[in-house]
Amino acid sequence: MIINGIDIEVERKPIKHIHLSVYPPDGRVHVSAPQQANDEQLRLYILSKWVWICEQRDKVTSYKTQPKREFVSGETHYYFGDKYRFKLVVNPNENQNVRKESGYIVVTCRKRENAPNLLREWYRIELKIRLNRLVEQWKMKIGVNPTLWEIREMPQRWGSASKATGKVIFNLELAKKSIDCIEYVVVHELIHLIERTHTPTFYRILATHIPDWENRKNRLNNL
Repeated sequence: MIINGIDIEVERKPIKHIHLSVYPPDGRVHVSAPQQANDEQLRLYILSKWVWICEQRDKVTSYKTQPKREFVSGETHYYFGDKYRFKLVVNPNENQNVRKESGYIVVTCRKRENAPNLLREWYRIELKIRLNRLVEQWKMKIGVNPTLWEIREMPQRWGSASKATGKVIFNLELAKKSIDCIEYVVVHELIHLIERTHTPTFYRILATHIPDWENRKNRLNNL
């Protein structure tokens, strides 16, 4: 059974009540139903639980980040979906900076311990440039006007938005993801300025603007 674009597994058993479950890691939705329950009864029941289903799917498909980095030369780092080798240059007499160079992300710093903060702020600047363009483009298409958007380090979410305040927050880790995945997050959060939760209306608006949103979400959540 497919409802609002989500495949619902239905298993009929000799039971009295309907049981609904959402399983990790992909948010699979499973319904155990009495043998006498017809499809229309199940459809109405599932729709009555739709907000809960969407919230649970978001939880079990929560985002994955790269393993913790040691910031040593040779390890892999990502930049907008592409892999780069990390190169650390420690020189007390050089200006501190971060740059891309022939397949490397090169961090030049006066002290080794400065490298993580330098790279973090470089990611922030680069992400802000991309987000500024995407937010401006999509707020016009969707018909919303966020009061403020900003970039933060977020432990469990790619973004958040408050319909009440109009504020939108994006995860700094997005700087490591491809532009089309970042675009999905931007559109997702801006729609939350219209629909606070993941209602059927929310997903209809999302599918209208980004028909392949599920594909983008899957790639976003897999390194």
